Amino acid sequence: MMRKSPMKQENRQTISGADFKEYFQPENLQKALEIKAEYKEELKVAAGSTDLLVANYEKLHEIEYWLDLVKLDELKEIKVKDNKLHIGAMVTHLDLMDSDLIKDKLPVLAAAAEDVGSPQIRSRGTIGGNICTSSPAGDLLAPLLSYEASFKLQTEAGERIVKAEDFFTGPKRNLMEADELLTEIIIPMTENKREGSWIKVGRRKALVISTLTLAVVLEFEGEKIIKAGVAMGSVAPTPVRLKGIEAVMIDQTLKDLDYKALGKEVKSSINPIDDLRGTKEYREDVAVDVMVRALNELERKVSS
Repeated sequence: MMRKSPMKQENRQTISGADFKEYFQPENLQKALEIKAEYKEELKVAAGSTDLLVANYEKLHEIEYWLDLVKLDELKEIKVKDNKLHIGAMVTHLDLMDSDLIKDKLPVLAAAAEDVGSPQIRSRGTIGGNICTSSPAGDLLAPLLSYEASFKLQTEAGERIVKAEDFFTGPKRNLMEADELLTEIIIPMTENKREGSWIKVGRRKALVISTLTLAVVLEFEGEKIIKAGVAMGSVAPTPVRLKGIEAVMIDQTLKDLDYKALGKEVKSSINPIDDLRGTKEYREDVAVDVMVRALNELERKVSS
């Protein structure tokens, strides 16, 4: 019988578990906040870890302190309070897809969650992790902007509420402080009719990082648009809310709008780059088309 050759030393993967100093897995939020206050930027926070492990694969052995939030059941709830929908930061993409409350009240967010990665990633990846990774291509980010979401950031000493549109500061950067944890996503409810459209463009149909995303959420009184949320991903250093486009739509009906002209306004409002998923010119041209598609889809929904 032939023996397998022993693995060469230089090809061996470093086992990080032998190297870290502390792996914290608290069972309540207060304890997690105390740990975060003590270790701050030394601490690597693990939620679903689907982005974390990929980003740190070659240097896992360098991370000395871990804070795993998996046991914080209080961050896994979806509930309505004071006419606002509260989503815990540890709610998974699968939870969003399966929640009747999300599908009914925030269908654009549910649709975006369904487009994330693979079944395995959706079952582990969390809404809080998607937000804190802060990639311009994060699938949930444009819908959160279009729904005018806010984020609750907590420390051991207190909390603050930050609007989603103010949270992202650059590619994979945000304004969280070293002692803060994102604990909750808060989205206002409405009694008015609200319809939305979600479009994701990528180089293939599954397991795709977005080339461009668009989320449009419109609120109506009768046929008149009284509030609009239009946001895009992968077209700028951060996910962006297109307030100029929204302003054009207010107090109009869908039939009043020139869809092609709005698409061209979208094109002039974004600042994409060239990368492996598409060129700047391609993204600009596609932006026109997806805006027209989204408005046509909304027209069908409103008239049905």
